[in-house]
Amino acid sequence: MLPPVYSTYRASNMKAPGEQTVPALNLQNAFRIIKEVQKRYKTREAEEKEKEGIVKQDSLVINLNRSNPKLKDLYIRPNIAQKRMQGSLEAHVNGFRFTSVRGDKVDILYNNIKHALFQPCDGEMIIVLHFHLKNAIMFGKKRHTDVQFYTEVGEITTDLGKHQHMHDRDDLYAEQMEREMRHKLKTAFKNFIEKVEALTKEELEFEVPFRDLGFNGAPYRSTCLLQPTSSALVNTTEWPPFVVTLDEVELIHFERVQFHLKNFDMVIVYKDYSKKVTMINAIPVASLDPIKEWLNSCDIKYTEGVQSLNWTKIMKTIVDDPEGFFEQGGWSFLEPEGEGSDAEEGDSESEIEDETFNPSEDDYEEEEEDSDEDYSSEAEESDYSKESLGSEEESGKDWDELEEEARKADRESRYEEEEEQSRSMSRKRKASVHSSGRGSNRGSRHSSAPPKKKRK
Repeated sequence: MLPPVYSTYRASNMKAPGEQTVPALNLQNAFRIIKEVQKRYKTREAEEKEKEGIVKQDSLVINLNRSNPKLKDLYIRPNIAQKRMQGSLEAHVNGFRFTSVRGDKVDILYNNIKHALFQPCDGEMIIVLHFHLKNAIMFGKKRHTDVQFYTEVGEITTDLGKHQHMHDRDDLYAEQMEREMRHKLKTAFKNFIEKVEALTKEELEFEVPFRDLGFNGAPYRSTCLLQPTSSALVNTTEWPPFVVTLDEVELIHFERVQFHLKNFDMVIVYKDYSKKVTMINAIPVASLDPIKEWLNSCDIKYTEGVQSLNWTKIMKTIVDDPEGFFEQGGWSFLEPEGEGSDAEEGDSESEIEDETFNPSEDDYEEEEEDSDEDYSSEAEESDYSKESLGSEEESGKDWDELEEEARKADRESRYEEEEEQSRSMSRKRKASVHSSGRGSNRGSRHSSAPPKKKRK
């Protein structure tokens, strides 16, 4: 007896009697379930990959005292959820805690903060507290090394549909209210910073960027104002933020520095050669000298060049053989050619001076031949010097004598011009007399011919 045959596929999608669903619908459900499982697996794999480099942080010690330093109505960047939410930032025993209105919590410990930055609202539309961290933290299912808390000052967007007079009372009142709000927010943030520094016994100090030393550049896609602090070069008003620690910088190179270009680029090379270099594009040429002065005050070496370099290849060469790179001169290839050539000339001159002079018999014979040639050249030079004595004597005359000679030369030139004019006039007269004589001869010839007789 043959075993029963079970069909796994039907050519027709018609529902047979006794079946609950069409076979095609079963395949669609299976396909959907497989895709959902794949999506969950990829999401879990991405989360595990994000958590790989995360350093385990200490737990936050909550201070139950109600007099803790606290700031309200702040936004957090990056966002915890898709939609931004307000919350409050509170300082505790060993760190900060941000609590959103939805109940989400983000803890930042004091010992994990590398740079604490305070960006005032002077000339800006937001006021910011920015924390650049030593080790990344996880929130919103992603790892972050930069976290900032900010609040808006005034209206970021302007309604262009309004047609109001510039001296309208409502506009003047709004400007006055904005000035008062700026002053109020600045005072509140400064009080919070002072209390936090007192709470941490100044182990955590907030840095304020120097706006006077700032310059425009494009570290990412858009141009922003980059401002130095006492230990970093930062921009915290735009997102993503830009923070470079000056102690980690080994060299700064300026590219495309040419007279006919309005902008140049700045390349930041770190002491850790495995770290990718940082590029800042489209810096105005007017900012080059102030940047150099700032780098000199920070004792950071800088070079400049005309061309753009392939830094990926350069850094790979250094990482592969760092000892060989420095044996071949290191960063000297970035320096201008003039400085390198001067240094080489100085080295060659010092080597020549160090060498001792030991003449041989062949050298003596060569010297005798050279002396004969020198004698003939000296004789020629003496003849030339005799000829040049007259010019030297002339060059030693007084101003009066030179003026008298100039007058004589003018007179002689005028006399020569008058003689040439008189000669030309006499030539013209002779030519006219000669032509008149020819005409009279022609007339006499015609008159001597016998007159023709008239026909009757």
